[in-house]
Amino acid sequence: MDNNTVTRLLTDFRSYKFAVMNLGQDEREISESMIRPVYAERVPLQISRYDKKYDRERYQRIVTMIESAVEYVLNDDQRTIIMRKYMDRNTMNLSEIADALHKDRKTVSSHHKIAINKLAKALLPIGDEYMEITNFDHMFDTNWRYKEPA
Repeated sequence: MDNNTVTRLLTDFRSYKFAVMNLGQDEREISESMIRPVYAERVPLQISRYDKKYDRERYQRIVTMIESAVEYVLNDDQRTIIMRKYMDRNTMNLSEIADALHKDRKTVSSHHKIAINKLAKALLPIGDEYMEITNFDHMFDTNWRYKEPA
């Protein structure tokens, strides 16, 4: 896995986590008192080919692998930088992280690069077919305009 793919996975991490949360539990585990997840209401299963179980397993695997790799492969400084840059709710750029950690920007950049390299090795089992997810960040960008595909 290359560094760009790792960066894309980390950038989309919260989208994967949100999808896992909203795909809910396996139908066998859902009781009548539980609130139905968003995707359960989206499309009736008997009409669609939409395979909720496959998506849940796939996204859960990605979330688990990313969380585990960040937790076990990276040292404390690298973990902090990756968490703040990609995984926290309010992400920061490397300059902001350097200021918050009272470290030099080059040091933080170096830790970031090493962390991405380590994660590229650790996340190798995640194939391209597992990473398919639609990122809706453009919906919150006021300057975004639809462009017809080539």
